Amino acid sequence: MEFMKNSNIILMGFLVWLIIAPRATSPRYGELFLAYMAALLFSLIGSSEIMMVKPIAFFFTLGGVLAFCYVVARKTIRITIRK
Repeated sequence: MEFMKNSNIILMGFLVWLIIAPRATSPRYGELFLAYMAALLFSLIGSSEIMMVKPIAFFFTLGGVLAFCYVVARKTIRITIRK
C-alpha cells in the first residue's frame, strides 16, 4: 500500500469525517456518537470488501479512522490550567 502516494485522500477522509463528527456540546452527544461510530464501522467494512478494486475508498476510510481517534482523544483528554 502506498500511503504517501494516497496521503491527500487520507487527509480528505480525515477532514470529511471530522466535519460530520458530533459536537461535544450537543445534548444528544451519546446518540450521535453511536451513529457516527456505526457509520464509520460500516464504511470500513464496505471499503475493505472493495479494497482490491478501488483502494481510494480504503484510504478515505483510513482518514475516517484517524478522525475517529482524534474525536475520542479530544473528548477523553482534558487539559486544565488552574490559577
